[in-house]
Amino acid sequence: MYRLLIVDDEISMLKGIEFNLQENPNYELHTASDKETALKLLASNEIDLVVSDLMMPEIKDGIAVMKAAKKQWYQPSVLAMTAFETVENAVKAMQAGADDFISKGFGIDELSFRIENMLKKKQQIVQLANENRILKETIQQHYSDYNIIGSSKQTVGLIKRVRRVAKDAKSTCLIQGDSGTGKELIARAIHASSRRKNAPFVPVNCAAIPETLIESELFGHEKGAFTGAITFKKGKFELARGGIIFFDEIAELSLALQVRLLRFLEERSFYRIGGKYLIDVDVMILSATNKDLFTQVKKGLFREDLYFRLNVINISIPPLKERREDIRPLAQFFLNKFNRERKKKLKFSDNALEILESYDFPGNVRELRNIIEDAFVFCNNQLIKPRNLIFNKLPKKQADEINPIIHPNKHIEFNKLSYKEAIEKFDSQYFSSLLQQNFWNINEAAKSAGLSREWLSKKMKKMDIKKM
Repeated sequence: MYRLLIVDDEISMLKGIEFNLQENPNYELHTASDKETALKLLASNEIDLVVSDLMMPEIKDGIAVMKAAKKQWYQPSVLAMTAFETVENAVKAMQAGADDFISKGFGIDELSFRIENMLKKKQQIVQLANENRILKETIQQHYSDYNIIGSSKQTVGLIKRVRRVAKDAKSTCLIQGDSGTGKELIARAIHASSRRKNAPFVPVNCAAIPETLIESELFGHEKGAFTGAITFKKGKFELARGGIIFFDEIAELSLALQVRLLRFLEERSFYRIGGKYLIDVDVMILSATNKDLFTQVKKGLFREDLYFRLNVINISIPPLKERREDIRPLAQFFLNKFNRERKKKLKFSDNALEILESYDFPGNVRELRNIIEDAFVFCNNQLIKPRNLIFNKLPKKQADEINPIIHPNKHIEFNKLSYKEAIEKFDSQYFSSLLQQNFWNINEAAKSAGLSREWLSKKMKKMDIKKM
C-alpha cells in the first residue's frame, strides 16, 4: 500500500484526481487544498509520493510544500503540477526538490502512468539502499574480523602502534612474531583502518610461490617474454596499486629477488619481465616473518640493505603466553564468531576458561582458535567444559593439580618403600592422573591406557579412587 498526498488549491482539480486514483487498491489517498494542511499531513504520515500544484495560491506555497516534503526523514517522491509549462517553472520545481514535472491538462492515464513509474523507481531506490546497508554491514563485519582483541598492556601498546602506522599509510613496516601470533591479521588491520582500505590488499606468501615464478608474480610479464608467456600479465605490485602489498615469510625470498625488491623500494617503479616501459605504482609495503631477520643478515641469508629498507617501522607481536589477559577475550571472540556463523548459542564454563588461561599455547592465537573450534564442533550441549578442550600438552593448571607419575623428586620416596607399597602408590597416582587428564571420562581413560572400561571401574572401586 502506497500513501499519496494530492495538494491543489483548485477543489475541482483535487476532487477529480482523488476520484480517479481511489480506484487503485494499492493507494491510500490524502488531500490538501492549502499549504498548512499539506504540511500537517506530511508531518503525521509517511507519505510515499506528493503530487502538488506549483502555483497555489502563488508559487511560493507550492515550493514550500515541496521543500517540506524533501525535509521529511522518510524522503517522499514529489511530482510537480503546473498550468504553465515553462522552462522557468520547471527549474523552480526541480530546485524545490521535485522528481518529475507535469503540465495541467494531462489525462488521468498519463498521471497514473507518471505516478506508477515514480513509485516503482522509489521502490528500486529503497531496495538498493537496503542492499547497500546490508553490504556495508557485511563489510564492517569483515573488517571486525581484523580487530585486535585483547586488553593486556602489550596488546594496548600494539593497537596504538598499528593505528599510527595506519594513519600514516605510507612508511614500510616489518611485522615480527612467532608463528600463529597473527601477523597477517595485523597487516589486514592496518589496511582496514587506513586511507588505503578501498584499494586492494594483496598478500604474497614468499614461501609458497616457486622461485622460478615469483619474479613474474611480483612484477608481471609481457606476452612472449619467456616460454609459456602466451599473454601479458600484471604482477602483484600493479594489482596492489594504491593499496597495500603484504610479503608474508619475507625471509624465504631468494637473494636474487631481494635485489629486485630493494630496487623497487628505492625507486617505487619497475619493468615487467620483457617490458620496455617503466611502471610507477603507489603502494604501501608490509612484510612479516617469524625469523630473526638480523640473525639472517649475519648468516648471509638476507641482505642487510634490504633489511633496513623493510624495517623502517617495526611491529613486534608478543606470544600469547606473555599476555594471558588476552586469552579469555580472544576465546570469547572466537566462540561468538562460530556461534554467529553456525547459528548456535554455546557458552564456556568457568572451569573451561580457567583451563584455557593456564595453557601456554605454543601455537599462539592460531592454536587457541583451533582448540575453540574443535570444542565447538564436538560439544554435545550448550556449555563447553574442560573435557571438550583438547590440548597438545597438559595445561599448567591441570599439571599443577596432578602429581606426576614418577617425578624426579619422588624417586627417593619410591625407593624407600617396599615393592608392594611402591606398586600400590604408583597405581594410585597413575590412575588418578589418568582419570584427571581425561576429565574423569572412564571410557576415554580406559581407551588411552589400553584397558577395558570394566577393569578400570573395578580398579577405581578397589583403590577407592573418586572424582575430586
